[in-house]
Amino acid sequence: MERILINGMDFQTADGKHVLFNGINVVCKDRAQGYIFPDLEKSFRAFERMGFNLIRFGIFWDGVEPEPGKYDMEYLSRVRDTIGMAEKYGLYVIVDMHQDLFARKFIDGAPDWATLDEGAYHPEGCTMWYDAYLQSDAIIRAADNFWADKAAEDGMGVLTHYEKMWERIAQYLDCCENIIGWEPMNEPFMGSLARNAFGFATERMKEHNPQFDLEHPEKISQEEQAAFMEIVTEQFQEFDRTTLMDFYRRMHRAVKKHSKKPLVTGGNIYSSSTVHTGIGRLSMDKENQGCQIYAPHGYDSVVDSDRYDSFSRENVERLYADKRRSQKELQLPLIVGEWGAFPSKPFTNGLIRHMNGILEKYLWNSTYWDYQPKREEDANFSSLCRAYPVETAGRLIAYHYDEEGKAFEMTFEAAEGESRIYCPFIPQSVEGGYGNKACGIDYRLEKMGEEACHVFLKAKQTGMLTVFIRKER
Repeated sequence: MERILINGMDFQTADGKHVLFNGINVVCKDRAQGYIFPDLEKSFRAFERMGFNLIRFGIFWDGVEPEPGKYDMEYLSRVRDTIGMAEKYGLYVIVDMHQDLFARKFIDGAPDWATLDEGAYHPEGCTMWYDAYLQSDAIIRAADNFWADKAAEDGMGVLTHYEKMWERIAQYLDCCENIIGWEPMNEPFMGSLARNAFGFATERMKEHNPQFDLEHPEKISQEEQAAFMEIVTEQFQEFDRTTLMDFYRRMHRAVKKHSKKPLVTGGNIYSSSTVHTGIGRLSMDKENQGCQIYAPHGYDSVVDSDRYDSFSRENVERLYADKRRSQKELQLPLIVGEWGAFPSKPFTNGLIRHMNGILEKYLWNSTYWDYQPKREEDANFSSLCRAYPVETAGRLIAYHYDEEGKAFEMTFEAAEGESRIYCPFIPQSVEGGYGNKACGIDYRLEKMGEEACHVFLKAKQTGMLTVFIRKER
């Protein structure tokens, strides 16, 4: 597979083609299955037909280091084999160290020996699983002890263990050429700072409205909500600027000993909403250019609930406008690491198409959350399969896929070389034009079964070219 480079806010091949990634999360949280789904080759074959070229592949601290300083090489070998299998089907990989509620003890993540909760209280049966972040003294205590690098049973700090683990992972997996980045932790949680931030913001709001109560959101005005989030955001940004960036730099030093692949940085768990991230660049040194990818997550507030009838496209658009602002501040390529989490319902494809429009608007890369076995057979998720420019010979300006009309359009500043577009249909016409002047297009099709193909095309001259690909003329 071609080596992927970073050029400003874009990904590109070694010969300068603009690359877009369209993919899905593959995260098996089942310890009994060894944290890897069975029969993934069948799934990867389906991903290739669907036009996916990237997976965010979840691994787990509990799987890698089940005992302090002892690595499960059998697990890492199966991880390496799985990543190698993905390469067979044209899939690049982000290696994601996944966690939810910090530890396997609570959902998934850290092994028991690294979960230093000191026997603190943990609630059972929260209304929403992620409420436990604020309600569980145990999770908060374990997170605080992690960031403080408190000693595990062998006398070494748990954060130091984590760093050494990542050094070993990079050493063992860097041979996989299709890995495009290392993601050191999924949705980092800041511990007691989170509870304190919400408490501080609540007290500030009560100075103006003594009746302010987060447990009754229906009584909170939009102005109050905005003011509350502004206060909370200030606290979370400070965590990002200090603790989290120190962590990212530490993990970057660890993987850099064995790998030149970039670190994937997303921000704290609350930046998956409209909280503006405070993370920065790992380095501005010329020798470290291309060492970082910005990969935020983004969900509407109804995610994982039964309230999808109140899903707000406006909220999602505001959320991603904020991520765009962060990208411009950071001047980094962006992959939406997680989005969606939709249930299988008749409305699902409509929500996917809305997000596809945002990805098109910003020329973004993404991995949908998430893959479950046989999801590729569920018609409610068919809109994940979309036409897009995989590689553009030149500078990509805009593109759009009309799913209902089975029509694709892209505009780019054409350069020498062959562009590649994935189409979930077999086109009957491929046409182009420079401005108002129509022109012929040299192209060829590479079929992927009976219903999909790659369109390879060459511009006959440089300049601003618009290409139209249609199923029917």
